[in-house]
Amino acid sequence: MKPGYSYSEPPAGAVTCLTCRRMNLAITRQEAERRAAEANACRRLGDPRPPVTIDYWACCVRPRFRRARLGDCPDGSTYGAVVCERLDEG
Repeated sequence: MKPGYSYSEPPAGAVTCLTCRRMNLAITRQEAERRAAEANACRRLGDPRPPVTIDYWACCVRPRFRRARLGDCPDGSTYGAVVCERLDEG
């Protein structure tokens, strides 16, 4: 039985993890490092939270990615960014 979701074409640059099946926008390691540095620059002295690292943009323990396609993310769902160095089309 198919769920009653509607789907739209995924945005350009979207990838789907073959391990956890989540769709995200792919970013480079350099982009993640830039975003982490930017977030850490805004931290206040004595902030108890740990600094932001590129692990924030990790998907799961053993991610393998393919280009996202119709049906990977229902309309209205949210998605983030993930570091994607290569695609494992499957």
